[in-house]
Amino acid sequence: MIFEQEDIKKISGILKVEPEFVGGSYILNLFNKELNQLLFLSINNDIDYENNEQSSIISVQTQYGYFELHNCTNYMLFEPDEVIFINASQEKVSCLIVSKDANCSMFSDIKRALLKTDISQLNSSVLLAAMQLSLIEKVLP
Repeated sequence: MIFEQEDIKKISGILKVEPEFVGGSYILNLFNKELNQLLFLSINNDIDYENNEQSSIISVQTQYGYFELHNCTNYMLFEPDEVIFINASQEKVSCLIVSKDANCSMFSDIKRALLKTDISQLNSSVLLAAMQLSLIEKVLP
């Protein structure tokens, strides 16, 4: 997926922050005053892979760590204040979730079959991933 100006407008709208365009990347700086927490979100469309394939990388930097989601295939606005960036294949899905409160969660390499499993039958260690990612099932290819 390549992010267009309209996508950036929707994303910045839900995160309530104005984007900057710097060196091929859209930059959104979020700050949570209550927690004194910063989050630096970068949406980069300028990634050239082999065979002249172009794609995007979503990166998030916080005081707790650095996260990247390569080859974003879609995104979803989750009202009132979250954006879910998605990388989905036929068998697995990964997501980077960013909220306007400068919070971030990452789920990686989750089997898509998990999203269709009855949550009462799941092991508690995968329950959060199944519940969070079930939100995106309608936008998956």
